[in-house]
Amino acid sequence: MSMIRVVLDTSQIVSALINPGGLACEILISSGLQGEQKNELVTSEEILTEIERVLNYPRIKKLHGWSGERIGLFLNLLKEHASIVATKPPFKKIVLSDPEDDKFFHTAIQAGASYIISRDEHLLKIKEYGNVRVLKPKVFISAMRNNAL
Repeated sequence: MSMIRVVLDTSQIVSALINPGGLACEILISSGLQGEQKNELVTSEEILTEIERVLNYPRIKKLHGWSGERIGLFLNLLKEHASIVATKPPFKKIVLSDPEDDKFFHTAIQAGASYIISRDEHLLKIKEYGNVRVLKPKVFISAMRNNAL
């Protein structure tokens, strides 16, 4: 049986760092960063660039307290650990209310991922596109714990 592929949106990755006991962190860890791997994390250069930019915002830096070097080490860990897909044009417009969020669908579709994990209203409103479903972290964790994915 193949591993379920998931895309975590930028805010979920940032949330995992700021709140190590939270649901986003549990999902990130369950992708094999520690212990048993239960899903496969998928990302793209576009998403990684956004993660780096957000982690360096002064108000976010205040929350995680990481140096630029530590942020770089974390990004390298993500690059080593996640499957990185190259998204290919032409890009479909999917999230009309926030085109910046299209990258999460493009990544998921290119990688054959089943889920995008997000709390972003623009993504959640779409619910499903093709074979990709958008789930809140709590719903995904609950399904994962109950082997319902």
